[in-house]
Amino acid sequence: MKPLAAKNYPFSANYFGYITFLNPDGVTVRQYNNTPIPVKLALSVNLLGELLIDSETKMQLNGRLVDILDKNGDEIYQDGEWEIIQTMPLLSPLGTKEGYQYRADLIAGEI
Repeated sequence: MKPLAAKNYPFSANYFGYITFLNPDGVTVRQYNNTPIPVKLALSVNLLGELLIDSETKMQLNGRLVDILDKNGDEIYQDGEWEIIQTMPLLSPLGTKEGYQYRADLIAGEI
C-alpha cells in the first residue's frame, strides 16, 4: 500500500495541456487543448502568492488550470487562470512515487 494513498484532494479544476509545433516561419508555437481535463487537487499558498498544488495527475510545465473549486463548489478566485511554473514528483520514504507537486502563478482573473 502506498503511504500517501489516503491523501485527500478536496479541490477540483479544469486543466489545459498543450502541444508544440513549428509554424511556417520556423517559430515554435504552443497550442493549448480546447477540451479541459478534470483534475483533483490539494492546495496551499506560499508567501509569494503562488499556488502550491499536490495531485495524482501528471500535468505539463506551463499548463493552465482554470475553474478551481473548493469542496463546496465555490471558485477560489473569480475567473482565475493559473499557469504551472514548476513541477516535481512526490516521493515516499519507501521509494515509491505518490503523485506530483506543482507551483503555479495567477495569470488572469479578478485581481
